[in-house]
Amino acid sequence: MRTTEPFVPIPEDVIPMMLSLASVRPNEMVVDLGSGDGRIIMTAAELFRAKAIGVEARPGLVRECRKRLREKKLSGRVQVVRQNFRTFSLKKADVLVLYLSSYTMGLLARRFRSDLRTGTRIVTFDFPIPDWTPARDLLVTPKGWKKPHPIYLYVV
Repeated sequence: MRTTEPFVPIPEDVIPMMLSLASVRPNEMVVDLGSGDGRIIMTAAELFRAKAIGVEARPGLVRECRKRLREKKLSGRVQVVRQNFRTFSLKKADVLVLYLSSYTMGLLARRFRSDLRTGTRIVTFDFPIPDWTPARDLLVTPKGWKKPHPIYLYVV
């Protein structure tokens, strides 16, 4: 498996739709694997009052995210760790948010089944988890994009 996915920022307007589809509740733990600049974990804390952890391997993105967390005064609810997401423990996640390729999710799928608790929600943008059946899906057209793209919700 590649060490990291390419960094492609998720459209800002898609994030609240993903978190709403996953029914994120206050104080739940939202985990974003490959969190990039942290926009998902910050939105989870700001709009949904969730706790959140971002897992990112790129040091520059981790620094940028930590700076934004301090500026927004979210450091108490949100953290970002510099780590390869393949080795990060998923056991505390209530909601797992992913914008990863289907290939990478296919490699992680067995781990999702073994490490996530029953009832944990997984929400993905654009790419399904291979060989999994979503509980729900939603087509959205991000601002500035020409065609709709799917959001998938899975429940372990």
